[in-house]
Amino acid sequence: MIAILLAAAVGAASPGPSLPAPVPRPVSEPKPLTLDAFRAAVSVREPKISPDGKRIVYVRGAGDFKADVERTELVLVEVANGARRVLTQDRDDVSGPAWSPDGTRIAFLAAPAKDEAPEIYVLALDGGDAQRITHTKGVGGFAWRPDGRAFAYLMRDPAAGANATPAPSPAPSGGPAAKPSPSPTPKGYAEAFTVTDEHYLTRAPARSTHVWTIDADGTHARQITRGTPSDSGRIEWLPDGGALVVTQQPDAIFAHLTKAQSVVIDVASGNVRPLRAGAVDGGAVVSLDGTRVALAVPRHGSLYLQTDVMVRRVSDGGDVASGIALDRNPGWYEWLDDRSVLIGAADGVRTYVWRLALDRSAPARLDLGEVGFGQDATVARDGTLAFIGRRPDRPGELYVLRRGGKPVALSDENAWTRGYAIGRSDRIDWSSDGMNVTGVLTYPPGFTAGKQYPLVLVIHGGPVATSTTDFSALAQLLAAHGMLVLQPNYRGSDNSGDAFLQAIVGAVTSGPGRDNLAGVEAVKKMGIVDAARIGVSGWSGGGLQTSWLIGHATFWRAALSGAAVNDWYEQATLADISEEFASVFLGGATPWTADGRAKYRAESPITYAANVKTPTLILTDSLDQRVPITQSFAFYRALQGHGVDVKLMELPRAGHNPSDPVGRETRLRIWSEWFERWMK
Repeated sequence: MIAILLAAAVGAASPGPSLPAPVPRPVSEPKPLTLDAFRAAVSVREPKISPDGKRIVYVRGAGDFKADVERTELVLVEVANGARRVLTQDRDDVSGPAWSPDGTRIAFLAAPAKDEAPEIYVLALDGGDAQRITHTKGVGGFAWRPDGRAFAYLMRDPAAGANATPAPSPAPSGGPAAKPSPSPTPKGYAEAFTVTDEHYLTRAPARSTHVWTIDADGTHARQITRGTPSDSGRIEWLPDGGALVVTQQPDAIFAHLTKAQSVVIDVASGNVRPLRAGAVDGGAVVSLDGTRVALAVPRHGSLYLQTDVMVRRVSDGGDVASGIALDRNPGWYEWLDDRSVLIGAADGVRTYVWRLALDRSAPARLDLGEVGFGQDATVARDGTLAFIGRRPDRPGELYVLRRGGKPVALSDENAWTRGYAIGRSDRIDWSSDGMNVTGVLTYPPGFTAGKQYPLVLVIHGGPVATSTTDFSALAQLLAAHGMLVLQPNYRGSDNSGDAFLQAIVGAVTSGPGRDNLAGVEAVKKMGIVDAARIGVSGWSGGGLQTSWLIGHATFWRAALSGAAVNDWYEQATLADISEEFASVFLGGATPWTADGRAKYRAESPITYAANVKTPTLILTDSLDQRVPITQSFAFYRALQGHGVDVKLMELPRAGHNPSDPVGRETRLRIWSEWFERWMK
């Protein structure tokens, strides 16, 4: 659930039949994969199946590299024959499609104009243009009321002192709502504000997000919740339309997501009650009959660690069923019917779907064949599952799975991969500190048994995440340059159960470090590695591991440390997840005592900078609020001071990962070129 905290690309499609999976490769010799080839990559995401299960709409995104933006549009697919058409060729920043309860309309978010925040639009499928419903400062998410006559939506409060109307008021005639007047530009300096757990780049006080409702014709907008508490996540209506279920935290400060809980909101009065008093949980999904919710509950009290799907009563928060027996960290869950919940989670080096029945029987895994579950899915009333499926040889595509059937591909957006040689990706297992550790080993195309190849580790972040055999652009690009690529699932990964995940607590850096070194030895024992050419790399939590590993072994030929936690003290002090993140993973220690500070130093890579001999590239976003750039600068200066061949590069971007097409491509290029240079 919290893997994003430290983890690691259109034109109209022509109608056609549904596509079998997998699609055969062409007879002609495939070409070597290049960085330029990835410009053809298409993102297929946010599938939503119609209530009757006959049609699916999804978001398709493709990079516009000249403008450095992703162009998005909605695509509608007929499940029976695969016929598809584009619905929104004239809209920017399209996202969040949602079918009306009767299946005749699709609502979605889109920007009214360039650089404007998203608003709700509704498109009737019997013809006509999409109609704009809201005129706000930006909608954060929405849901149809069960009768299809209104929406609930999330909107952030206006900045302090702004005179703008935060949401439209109904026009006197009852017609479309009037657009609010823009706020005047403030003059002079902003007033000082109180800082608590904000990150070091904060320049204004956090603003809470609240629930609003509006009629489906754009009239009668009304604010439902108020005050300091901030609403977020998925909006769920109870069937009678009288109440909502959302996630709420005490205020808008990002770090306080760890105090989030599911709440029930009475729409008429705005009264809010916790689903379960004193609980920490999130992501509640209401059952079809409205009497229960499925939600994620932390096993150890922190949403940073293992969570389990639990089913609770809406009336009093009492437990109905538990997913603890599955013992996998859920990435997605949805009601299949009123008797069972589907759960998506990683297991080993694949991602699967299980059915959790409310009768307390053992969870049963669905048969997806060779398709990996992309944890982005939707369920129709008849139990048909539409999901983004991933394969080792191509990025995600849209699949449909009917009860008792096999997955069928309904999109072919990334057909471009068939013209290129794709390296094989296999599971590999090894032992570390008495635990079984898994990883993914990707081979260069045309791999020859008996030949030795350079090896590069690409270590995932999170740390609560998993590397799978699904298509990886970076792994395939390095493999195309003749390298073996190992993606280790060290302790703390969420693919092997709670005990394995929990083993990272305390030894947050050193424990995974031993696992990753043992992984190198396991691949070397296969007799396919050139021991003089072994590199290590990773972003975020993977960058943390990279910086640690080069301080604890000297055989590395080269390293790339991206957005790395090099100093746990700075991570606890300056980041947007502030002290609690560090404290949770360091076993409850805080940096504000002598003993705690010593533990933070012991698990910080910068402590061992004097041991580093490896040529190292340090890469980071300039305005990273998650892992502040100060840590990259400090590590750079430390290595420089010890005579290491070190280079520091900034991506002039805000955020923890570059999200624009050019930024993502630049990071791939720098990464691949660095190892192409050193692995020759």
